[in-house]
Amino acid sequence: MGFLLSKLLPLLLYPLGLGLVLQLLALSSARHGGLQRASLWLSGTGIGLIWLFAMPLISRQLIWGLEEQAAQLTPRQLPQADAVVVLGGGLRPALPPRQGVEVAEGGDRLLRGVQLVRRGLAPLLVTSGGRVSFTSNDPAPPEALWARDLALELGLPADRILLNPSSRTTAEEARDIGTLGKQRGWTRVLLVTSAFHMPRSLASFRQRSGLTVIPVPCDYQLPGRAYYGQPSIGNTIKGLLPDAEALYLSSVALKEHIGLAVYQLRGWS
Repeated sequence: MGFLLSKLLPLLLYPLGLGLVLQLLALSSARHGGLQRASLWLSGTGIGLIWLFAMPLISRQLIWGLEEQAAQLTPRQLPQADAVVVLGGGLRPALPPRQGVEVAEGGDRLLRGVQLVRRGLAPLLVTSGGRVSFTSNDPAPPEALWARDLALELGLPADRILLNPSSRTTAEEARDIGTLGKQRGWTRVLLVTSAFHMPRSLASFRQRSGLTVIPVPCDYQLPGRAYYGQPSIGNTIKGLLPDAEALYLSSVALKEHIGLAVYQLRGWS
């Protein structure tokens, strides 16, 4: 139940959820004649909140803030390590009608991890990710297993892949990879995850794993500011109009900030 709540309650803090909650409160207030002003204020705030975070101009700033941190944390030259750890996220399981494991937006994580092992930066690839599902009898195995299957298809030998199939959160991954590292005598790992996720992941791994952790971010959602191009009238207008993808990216960024704050409060980062 605690894990379920940890996944559901934050949804009410993201722009879409919070905006809709405010709309419901506005509807409730409208039924009482003396609360008409409060109703208008709640409704306007809810709409304004969703519109604000659905603006590409805002979502870009939020994502850049995280991805620039990740880029600054990355060493210019990656050192040798005992293993490459690829955090869960970005793959879809081989369930019909799919013909195999499919790569989604964050699938760059696994591709980057396989690349690092092939380059000889570490002898082992650790695929991570447990089963996160709220449906009964979900046939999908833990993500670590599908990631392993795809790594095998990409040509990585089975004896160079380790699994971490029970971790459901980043904090659990940091703890469990740390335990695995102690069992195998590791001192250093290369940590691969999406750039927007790296600040929280790195903080958690450095706090909980007991290993030297070298960040290798990938899956950048945007090019750097210097490579984004110069603003134009059309671009500026578009940046102020609501966009579903921008709302999603804003929510992703807010999820990372909220998650990091919770981790700090709980001593996980």
